[in-house]
Amino acid sequence: MRSTVLLAAASLLAAANAGVPKTCNDYKIPISFTSVNAVFGLDPFQTDFDVANFVTTIASRTPEISGSVLSPFSLNVTETHTISATFCRPGHGKPDPKVENTVLIATHGLNFDRAYWDPQLDKETYSFLDWVLSQGYSVFYYDRLGVGESEQVSGYVAQLSNQVAILTELTKLVKGGHYVGGTGQPSKTVLVGHGFGGAISSEVVRKNKKLVDGVVLTGFSYNSTHLNGLEFLEAAGVRIAAQQQPGKWRQLDTGYLTTVDLFASVTTFFHDSYYDTEVARYADDHKVPFAVTELLTGHRFAIKPIEFKGVAMILSGKYDFPFCMSDCDGVLENPGASIFSKTKAFKAISLPGTGHGINFHTTAAKSFEKITSFLAENGL
Repeated sequence: MRSTVLLAAASLLAAANAGVPKTCNDYKIPISFTSVNAVFGLDPFQTDFDVANFVTTIASRTPEISGSVLSPFSLNVTETHTISATFCRPGHGKPDPKVENTVLIATHGLNFDRAYWDPQLDKETYSFLDWVLSQGYSVFYYDRLGVGESEQVSGYVAQLSNQVAILTELTKLVKGGHYVGGTGQPSKTVLVGHGFGGAISSEVVRKNKKLVDGVVLTGFSYNSTHLNGLEFLEAAGVRIAAQQQPGKWRQLDTGYLTTVDLFASVTTFFHDSYYDTEVARYADDHKVPFAVTELLTGHRFAIKPIEFKGVAMILSGKYDFPFCMSDCDGVLENPGASIFSKTKAFKAISLPGTGHGINFHTTAAKSFEKITSFLAENGL
């Protein structure tokens, strides 16, 4: 059995060596920003017993109990942090700054780092990066603050507001022709976000209506009736990352949490019959801890009409567990269409046979094609 598993894993990794011609540059980018952060009445966790108590506390239907954690005060913060990013463009050779270039700026969600957009798996099936490059787009993708190769901060500090401020500044830099491999200023820019990255991208276009030309929110929904945040937290069986795998995460403080095991990851990110079990194992092996304050602020995006006049798309798996309670049909358009009522074009897709972790399903390539087709149809 073990040899069969190893052989399957080896074949997946071997397939990952294939890919479209591309030129990529890695960057370390200092970002200065100001954000209004939420400060929660939460004592730092010491053990997983504290985490278990935290989960039952915030899940309480009694406001006097849950409010002790869920009623933060606000604090204006100005700071500078270094963000790790990659820019890729199609083909090889010296770039021609005169060629029109649409750049997609991609923000990953919880449980992953920027490799979510280009996992070391079969590129034709699972690489969003390779697909969009094959369609002529360039991609700027990065690790969120506190994640991957970006600067580490406390798991009691990283949250929606500072991640929104960082993406705003990164987008301004990309639009100005910085950190784009010498390709010059892009002709168009589009934000692409997954899950928590969708919440970040949504807030950026809400606060900066003319900053980008398009936004694509994946694994995301505005329908608060069906947001499944507490159930996600419970199903994930969250544990203190540094104590669960000290060999990998001993440098993280106790505010960084992770799913308890492979099957918790499958419950929250996958849907039965539409994924390869070895891909699920790969995703769990490469999962990345998330901050407890990201969990506590991830739902704090505005759910009201915005002034954005570009093009907007919401694409989620039909069986998205955290955002749609495992059924996105009829959920994405309402209130998505009213929120984006002033856009040039809006489209919502509930993708059959797909859970929350879209890029790790066998349907991933279908989602990539639907995204680029929508952008192309609308001049992007």
